[in-house]
Amino acid sequence: MVKRAPRRVLRGARLWSDGTLSAGHVVTEGGRVVAAGGLAGESEGGVDLAGRVVLPGLVNAHDHLDFSTFPPLGRPPYPSAYVWAADVGCGRDDLAVAAALAVPLPDRLFLGGLRNLLAGATAVAHHGPYHRALARPDFPVRVLARYQFAHSPGVTPALRRTYRTTDRRIPWMVHAGEGTDDRCRRELRALEQANVLRQNTVIIHAIALGDGDAQRIAAAKACVVWCPEANRHLYGATADVAALRAAGVRIGLGSDSPVSGARDPLSNLAAARATGVVADDDLVEMATSGSAEVARLIAGGTEAGRPADLVAIDSMEAWLAGDRRALALVMVGGRPLYGAPPLLDALGVLWRPVTVDGAARGLDAELARRARGLVRGHPALAAVRWLGGLAFDSEDDPSGSPLPEGPPP
Repeated sequence: MVKRAPRRVLRGARLWSDGTLSAGHVVTEGGRVVAAGGLAGESEGGVDLAGRVVLPGLVNAHDHLDFSTFPPLGRPPYPSAYVWAADVGCGRDDLAVAAALAVPLPDRLFLGGLRNLLAGATAVAHHGPYHRALARPDFPVRVLARYQFAHSPGVTPALRRTYRTTDRRIPWMVHAGEGTDDRCRRELRALEQANVLRQNTVIIHAIALGDGDAQRIAAAKACVVWCPEANRHLYGATADVAALRAAGVRIGLGSDSPVSGARDPLSNLAAARATGVVADDDLVEMATSGSAEVARLIAGGTEAGRPADLVAIDSMEAWLAGDRRALALVMVGGRPLYGAPPLLDALGVLWRPVTVDGAARGLDAELARRARGLVRGHPALAAVRWLGGLAFDSEDDPSGSPLPEGPPP
């Protein structure tokens, strides 16, 4: 969502920057941070965050937004994505697939954006054809608009035809090494043979790598997106991130999708942390500016001049553990779209009440009305994991919280 945002002041925060926390405030206007640091008095207005941590929103370097209406499919573990796809295609999951696809594509994409927003992600790289719905001003998060993609060496035999430019600003994204068998292990060679292992190549998954493959990726200046939650669920293994980092490969974090067993970017962050391979501060960097660099997306920041794509959290420990209840505020382009009701009230946001994993939260009124209608219109969505902890209050329920008074954002 990129509507122009008015001036807002976040006081009493602890600002995260390059692994350090410092007391201060953030002033946003027109979608950017215009001032930060120091201490802001109550005379400046705004909202008192009471010591909450403010840091950039997560950047999701790989997602299938249109798969957000699916439950996990298949009976893992599998040796590769190809075996998984064949098993899902045998007909056992046809009813679940039909129910998921009954939701129109623009609405599936919208729910994918909402899934990211509720996880504190503010920008996403979608793996699939770009749809005009992703550019709507009321879409919940930013979505990469300029990119190239192929599915995988095994599904897209003419890889070179999908690679149209070497412009390093425009990524070419491909699933490769998605599994643990020899077929997956040969896929990096397939990229080399097709001459598509280049500086703007983004390899999704990279679980099955042979000797020297990490060095080959680094030499090509290509990148890797790490999807530990989905990988562990489907294949019982994930990328050798330690070896990739040692070789100098740039790595971002991507959630993949609910169909592959991942809830959202925040639970994926927790899965990455659980591996014990990356220190917490480095992991936060990987999930924000690192993922933005890999996917050529916009990353927010707490410094003046940066996009005001920010989150405020109650507890770093709970947040790193994947607890959505730790999110107290999510801003995209300086617009508060989701958070704790008292904070949204103080910021003059029109919101509707939602419950997320048992916590009372508020969601931008436009987003809430659309999401509520979709969830109630498609009962099969109750089987979708990320929606399992989400409940909307009825507009017709007199006990529900009223829409707060105040100017529109």
